[in-house]
Amino acid sequence: MTSTPAAPSDAVPTAVCTHCGTTVPAADFCGCCGLEMDRPADDPLAFVRPRVYAAAPRERLLLPMVTSTLFPQLPHIYRNPFRIGMAVMLLCVVGFSAARFLGPLVTLVALGVPSLFVLYLWQSDVLRDIPARAFATAAVLGAALGVGWILLSGELIARSYGIPMAAGFVLEDLMGAGLIISVGGAILMVMPAVVVRALRPPTRESLDGFAIGALGALSFTGAATTTRLAPQFVYGLIDNVQPLRLLIEAVLYGVVAPLTAAAVGGLMGIVLWFQAGGRAGEHPGKVRVALLLFTVLVLVIYAAIWVIDAARLPKWPQLGLHILMTVVALISARICLQLASLHEQPDPYSGEPLLCVHCEHVVPDMAFCPACGAAARASSRSSRRRRRESPPTRKDTSHGQAYDSHRSPVPGEESRD
Repeated sequence: MTSTPAAPSDAVPTAVCTHCGTTVPAADFCGCCGLEMDRPADDPLAFVRPRVYAAAPRERLLLPMVTSTLFPQLPHIYRNPFRIGMAVMLLCVVGFSAARFLGPLVTLVALGVPSLFVLYLWQSDVLRDIPARAFATAAVLGAALGVGWILLSGELIARSYGIPMAAGFVLEDLMGAGLIISVGGAILMVMPAVVVRALRPPTRESLDGFAIGALGALSFTGAATTTRLAPQFVYGLIDNVQPLRLLIEAVLYGVVAPLTAAAVGGLMGIVLWFQAGGRAGEHPGKVRVALLLFTVLVLVIYAAIWVIDAARLPKWPQLGLHILMTVVALISARICLQLASLHEQPDPYSGEPLLCVHCEHVVPDMAFCPACGAAARASSRSSRRRRRESPPTRKDTSHGQAYDSHRSPVPGEESRD
């Protein structure tokens, strides 16, 4: 540990955490290790804190919410616009499929979710916190690998089966090469995160790895989808596809597949960037083993996707099973994010008053919010720095002293002022 909790300056009631043994403000959560103060120390699930998600304390850990999983450093007040954005994108996919607007549909399918993720990186200030070369490397390498993998796999299958390269919809149905394509693509999809990590980035926060891994995976899927679908659009191979099948394929390629990829890429980024050092149970070996098991789960997920495609099921059950795999990927990413948040080396903290952007309470500056349990790192470094440099101020009231309504800016407010 590089930090110790500072003594509260205003005689805040304190208690001893039964999990880490630290004297902390008496509240629902330990500000040092993040665990629930009322949970028994011998609870085997205490080290993962399943009742409260570290990046969205109003949610349970095993709730597969898209926005709080893929946009973990976004303050909750800004999540609704992203939920609306996801809903609008889905409605546009349905509308374009029904109206057979193939050009806009292909563009939306390829770039919809990646564009939302880039918007998240900007809105949350993550773009300012991580060197631009790291994002550029992940995005460019992911796109190049996506294009190369589709061209290579398409050419190999075309030679073996005598079909046109542009017939991308049938690639996943070929039994001989389907497993190699699915699992091999999953391995290539996480390579941008591996390469960026090998270049020794200056920061090692787990959520940095999540952002880089998710961006690399989304670049891979976006480029792969464009390479797969663009020839079909150009040569009119999907002109005669029925609207219902077109809708299912659009949802699969434009929503389900990129959400799965972002969750898996972010998961791998967390594993690569994780540094043990937290106080939540002091079991770094157990956490590392758990994270490594989730890397194996990535291969299992994509092997299962191949099985689903190879089973030649009717389209609606097939789509339902793909959505189930996305749910598994989202929950897996949330668990990895939770483990990393609770058990990684935290920032130095002072114990001085600070505004929590998740519950909007003024709490001591610690690794976790004592009021809601949110991890301090579930916000960008820029946000944390601004709130520490401009803490809430005291004002006199008829009932004594209280904090005024001033609050330091949260991500994105600077540009709107």
